[in-house]
Amino acid sequence: MIEAHIIGPSSSLYYSAPATAYDLENLRTHVRDANSASPHRVHVELMFDRSDRALAPEVSNLIREFTANGIAVRVL
Repeated sequence: MIEAHIIGPSSSLYYSAPATAYDLENLRTHVRDANSASPHRVHVELMFDRSDRALAPEVSNLIREFTANGIAVRVL
């Protein structure tokens, strides 16, 4: 399971889904949309099931992508 709070200056979104590649892509889309509306003013609080090691590299890549684009990420 993956859960995220996507928080921008004027709105926030709670996202919860199974930790699949498809759902990670949906999360990426939501975060990109928020960041395009308020560049460098978005942060993400992320929780995921660490026992699902198969997706760990994809989650790590997603976090790196967010931070490289100026999005603050906090893993809970």
